[in-house]
Amino acid sequence: MIHKLPLFSIFAAGKSFALNHVKMIFREIAKVVENYLIADNTYLANLSAPKIASSIKPGQFINILPSADWEKVMRRPMSAAGASNNCISIIYKAVGEGTKIMSGWAEGDVIDIIGPLGNSWEGFEKTPVLIGGGVGIAPIYFLHNELANRGVDHFLIMGARNSAEHFLTHSPADKILLTTDNGTLGIPGDVINGLNEIKKAVDIKDCKLFVCGPAPMMEALRLLAVEENIDCDIALETLMACGFGICQGCTMEYASASNQRNTYRQKFGLVCIDGPIFKAKDIKTCYL
Repeated sequence: MIHKLPLFSIFAAGKSFALNHVKMIFREIAKVVENYLIADNTYLANLSAPKIASSIKPGQFINILPSADWEKVMRRPMSAAGASNNCISIIYKAVGEGTKIMSGWAEGDVIDIIGPLGNSWEGFEKTPVLIGGGVGIAPIYFLHNELANRGVDHFLIMGARNSAEHFLTHSPADKILLTTDNGTLGIPGDVINGLNEIKKAVDIKDCKLFVCGPAPMMEALRLLAVEENIDCDIALETLMACGFGICQGCTMEYASASNQRNTYRQKFGLVCIDGPIFKAKDIKTCYL
């Protein structure tokens, strides 16, 4: 079942509200095709949602009602990890009430979702270096497969606390680098250690970073990118109740917000409609 939301046409990232930037979002009653464990407490679900699947791009997200009797105000935002055969893939950890309900989804269950929401990854003129940590790997994994399908040469770094949280194969020859905090798989340490390995092979100034993951990881990479003048796009993660700019609950601050004469929209953005992807140099912090 597909419902257009006529009042909820939204605008792409940026301050311009020209008509050529209008996007349409949809509500679909999606059907669970499969939902299974891919790593320690990490699940992959494929949801049949033809309208959203046909238009969603890497970096965008959907907003989910975890169950038909969900009583909380906020839906659960989930970055798309892929889209094919009329299905959307999501990757998530069962850590809160909503995601624990999701981990129990069975084939054939129907799920109320809205999307596609937010902006998408772009700008691949320089060599892309994709960096994902935790479930922040979802939009990175989507972009990885998209670039592979386009024949765009790139690197992928995935960080995790230990080997049990990984579902990819460490393969430096294929430019796929896994890091673990405890050193049990791949490169010991965090994703910056993985980035340092790439720096041995290429001039990082000829690369562009695409980043999503836990706030401390993203903030470390944001600071590195700003200090070393490296192109870097970051997909911020936070709770987004509506997903299309009505509730104003996902506010972030721009780095240039320096005086009281700035208007609210000059000082602050909304992750759901101005992002979730921002240039590292444009944001004040990744801690939201």
